[in-house]
Amino acid sequence: MTFKCKHLVTVSAVSLSMVAFIVPAIAQDAATSDTSASDSQLADIVVTARKFGESAQSLPIAVAAFSGAELQNRVVLNVQDLQTVTPGLTISNSSTGGSPVFAIRGTATELGIDGGVAVYQNDVPVISTFGIVNAFYDISAIEVLKGPQGTQFGTNTTGGTITVRTNLPTKNFEGYIKAGYGNYNRRELEGMINLPVNDVLAFRFAGNYVKRDGYVRNLAAADGIPNRFSNEDHYSLRGTMSLDSGPIRSDLIIDYYNRDEAPTAQVPLALFPSAGGVDLAKFGARTGTRKTIYVGPDLSGVRKPFIGRAKLFGLEHLLQMELSDNLSIRNVLGFRHDSLLTSEESSGTTITQVHTRNVTTTDQWTDDITLQYKGMDGRLRANLGGYFSMLNRDQGLNSPVVQGTFLTLLQLPLVANLNSYEQKDTNSKAVYSNADFDLTDSLNISGGVRYNWDRVSSIVTQSQGIGLPDFGERFFLAPDRVCNFPALAGYVDKDLTTCFGRRSAKFKAPSWNVTVSNKFGPGVLGYAKVSHGYLAGGTNFTIREVPFYNPEKTTMFEGGLKADWRAAGRPIRTNIALYYGRTSNKQVFYNYNYDDGGAGFGVFNAAKLEVYGLDFEMRYSPFEGFTLDGSYNYIHSKFKEFGFPAVGGNGDGKTGTTLVPPVDLSGATPAQTPKHQFNIAASYDLPLDENVGKVTATVSGYYTSKITQTNVFTPYNASFGADFNVIKSYFLANASLNWKNALGSPVSGQLWIRNIFDRNYLTARSTQFQAFGYATGIFGAPRTYGGSLTVTF
Repeated sequence: MTFKCKHLVTVSAVSLSMVAFIVPAIAQDAATSDTSASDSQLADIVVTARKFGESAQSLPIAVAAFSGAELQNRVVLNVQDLQTVTPGLTISNSSTGGSPVFAIRGTATELGIDGGVAVYQNDVPVISTFGIVNAFYDISAIEVLKGPQGTQFGTNTTGGTITVRTNLPTKNFEGYIKAGYGNYNRRELEGMINLPVNDVLAFRFAGNYVKRDGYVRNLAAADGIPNRFSNEDHYSLRGTMSLDSGPIRSDLIIDYYNRDEAPTAQVPLALFPSAGGVDLAKFGARTGTRKTIYVGPDLSGVRKPFIGRAKLFGLEHLLQMELSDNLSIRNVLGFRHDSLLTSEESSGTTITQVHTRNVTTTDQWTDDITLQYKGMDGRLRANLGGYFSMLNRDQGLNSPVVQGTFLTLLQLPLVANLNSYEQKDTNSKAVYSNADFDLTDSLNISGGVRYNWDRVSSIVTQSQGIGLPDFGERFFLAPDRVCNFPALAGYVDKDLTTCFGRRSAKFKAPSWNVTVSNKFGPGVLGYAKVSHGYLAGGTNFTIREVPFYNPEKTTMFEGGLKADWRAAGRPIRTNIALYYGRTSNKQVFYNYNYDDGGAGFGVFNAAKLEVYGLDFEMRYSPFEGFTLDGSYNYIHSKFKEFGFPAVGGNGDGKTGTTLVPPVDLSGATPAQTPKHQFNIAASYDLPLDENVGKVTATVSGYYTSKITQTNVFTPYNASFGADFNVIKSYFLANASLNWKNALGSPVSGQLWIRNIFDRNYLTARSTQFQAFGYATGIFGAPRTYGGSLTVTF
């Protein structure tokens, strides 16, 4: 990849100038400060970004790390709340299923793209982002790494990684029970018990249960249709066994998550005639608000199910062995099984315009083995490893659609029943090596290289029929279904008699990084790095025009300065990072429709993407017991070259009422990329006698500028207003009051409130005027509040 010299010079010059002007003063303050007082230093968090524990402040990486206690004080109840404390992280909802979509530095985990921002639970990648939605109980830390992380974490980490680390067993008998209640009838029960057997063996068990009424009331509920949407009803269990004999440590973690909820509300915000002349309002469809929706029984009389279920199981075994004073081995074996079932109406109305039953079952095996070496009196640290993953996914979709068309043309509540099924296998293997070397007591150089081999294969079928809505699990060819031949037209290997097609692809590419860092004084680290990441390519199923998409490759330059110093005699921490990157074959997800009723959803390659920006974090304690946190993220991201082809319609690129015409997106900002974000927080420990307990008050806020929902917004949809593709900026404020060990007892309490000012904001949009005649939105949570009591033992 060729980079413009002016950008490299700019990044280097700014980084060097920042070091030259800022470092001497900070280093002097850090060197002369008195660190004997208990409150003279700010707490740091141990992270394992390089597969061994080290301070987040000592890492030459832009990382945001939070302890479990800090997340509780700032009222981070689930993964959606994580963006309110993490600069540069954007979390929205997918328009189907409501699963979270993560974005860092212009790269997102979009539906259909297996990566970009990889999500880990401990050391094993999760299959579905549902896997960590409600995993924030009994955790030690959350780590968010920014920029390509390919040499340590492998393929599919061009944007960064998010890791949830759970607490391991200790050698003390301990535990807690927590009960909470909040508005919308939110009930929570959580507990943990730690059981040491002896000095070698210990167990830890934890669980969490939450049930809450939905934020959105359905005023047309009948015939079993939920009277509320966007509710919570889930529980999680986790068990850990640790065996530590000294040279050998073994940690076995088993977790289970169960969700049985109504779907996330997709609220219709506007109804306009489709390109085919369908006006849903004529048949009783109504728009809603963030707290109301109108979804009644299907006009055909067939009962319409609304389901949001998930059963997730995971197993991880971490084995660490010291082979000698200098050599050790680390192996992480992981297995995950996800079973997802959703049934929802995307239009958010009584009309069955797009009702999809999605049944997805996924199994994943991973193994990561690393040989670690320390030598030259600890100045050299190196590793050599291998990785293997095997993922098998079966997905069936049954979609009764376009009832509005049949009501318009025939005055009958018929639909086109579309069925599809895909069996997809993805295998990945890699070898890698990383090393870092202390050239002097302060100067360090590190680097790594990884080579990945990836293979993807799929077997697919798609059929359709016209009749009354069929909301069951019908995925294959049947007497009342005909094969959808156009959907298989692009398949070379196909059997039209049985209506099956097959395709596969192989990809391989390296990832690498080089970093130079220098300790300018106690608590002051400057670094410059260049990293190259790789996101594997794959196959499209329902997209007829583009059967394959190519690997995405990102090279990013970054310069940063991390410093713990003194201001007015009090501890302050400032971290700043500047970055510049370019991506080739940027993977972009898009969904659209065909005139025959079929849907196309999958991945396209944008030619080039450019991104540069700034991450800044600050923590300051102006007086004892009081801490201020602030962070700011600026990102400039543009497609340098992106000619999006004509898709949909009649599949010929020229005709059809649902045709998406070609468009040149060069110069456009990628979707899910806010230009500005900032986070603020203030926490104060009240000066009370220790016999009273510790009382902490925390207030926090989060702002994000506007973003676009999708990269391609058709002229027909845009004719009703460009705002239908925009999620507007918003600011949220939260607060909590925590009383630990009240009056010297083992009882602790918390009062909390989120979205204090009850802001009305969206987390996702879907505009389907052209094909179906509606636009919907998913709203963020309204003002919520509650309290909890925790008893420790």
